[in-house]
Amino acid sequence: MNIYIEGLLKRYEKTVLNIEKLNIESGKVTAILGLNGSGKTTLLECIANIKNKDEGKIYYDGIEDFERVKNKIAIMQQRPYILNMSALDNIVLGLKYEGLDEKSINKRIEKYKEYYNLDFLHKNAKKLSGGETAKVALLRVAVLERPLLLLDEPTANMDIESTLMTEKLIKDINKKNKTTIVIVTHDLFQAQRLADLVIFMDKGKVIEYSLKDEFFSNPKNDLVKKILRRSDKND
Repeated sequence: MNIYIEGLLKRYEKTVLNIEKLNIESGKVTAILGLNGSGKTTLLECIANIKNKDEGKIYYDGIEDFERVKNKIAIMQQRPYILNMSALDNIVLGLKYEGLDEKSINKRIEKYKEYYNLDFLHKNAKKLSGGETAKVALLRVAVLERPLLLLDEPTANMDIESTLMTEKLIKDINKKNKTTIVIVTHDLFQAQRLADLVIFMDKGKVIEYSLKDEFFSNPKNDLVKKILRRSDKND
C-alpha cells in the first residue's frame, strides 16, 4: 500500500505535525527516526486514523476515505492495550473478528511460532513481562497479514536475541507478503539493518527522507549530519 500525505497539520497547544508532502512507498520498509517529541508517533497514529488530523489529506493507494481501507491497516502502538485473557487469545482476537475458522487460525499461528519461544501463550497476558507483552502485541498485528503494517518502537522492551528475531520477522513479512512497513525506532542501527528508506523528523517536520544508504552516507540536513557523526564516535 502506498501512502501519500499532503499538507498534514496536527495541533495540540502547539503544532506537533507539519508535513507538506510525503510519499511512503508501497512494498518497502520505511524507518522513522527523530528526537523525542519530533512527531514520529503522532504521524503513525494519524496514518492509522487513531489521531484526527487538523488539516491535510492522507491517501491510501489513492483513496482518501479511511473507512474504505481500514481493514488493510494494522498498527502496533508503543504502549499496546493488552486484554485480560491468555496471550494466545490476545494474538488471535483479530482473526476471530475477521471470521476465520479454528483450522485457519491455527495454520496462521504456526507460521509465526518459529520466531520466538512462545512458552507463555497460555499465561494471562496481564502477567507477562515487558518483552513478552511486546511479542504478543507484534504477533497480534502480524497474523492479520494486512498490506500496511505500522510499528511504533516494537523492540523497545526486548532483549538482544528477541530484537534480532523481531527484525527477521519484520523482514520476512515484508518480503513474503510484499507488506508496506513503517517502523518508528530510536535505534539508528536498527534502521540500518531493516529499512529501505529512512525518514528523519524534527519539530513535527520531515527534515530528511532518502534511501537508507544515502541517508547514512550522505545526509543533507545539518542536524542529521551532527547526529550521525556523534553516533560514529560512540561506536
